[in-house]
Amino acid sequence: MAYEEDERKPLDSSRERTFHQGWEDALEDGPYSEGTFNTLSWQNLGNRLGCLFGDVPEEMRDELLFWAERQRRLE
Repeated sequence: MAYEEDERKPLDSSRERTFHQGWEDALEDGPYSEGTFNTLSWQNLGNRLGCLFGDVPEEMRDELLFWAERQRRLE
């Protein structure tokens, strides 16, 4: 997943919701417009992963979300 800037902040309940909203957007409407992905946000990360994995159980979405947060902290 290519991006120029990572604007994600530490995960909280609001950011969890935006991640899940991005995933739902992917299921309903597909990927966001290409320019949206220049900057990585929790919402467009959810959209990217939603396009990649499709309709999976919420537990899998959460596991990917928490994995992404661990990776963010390592950078």
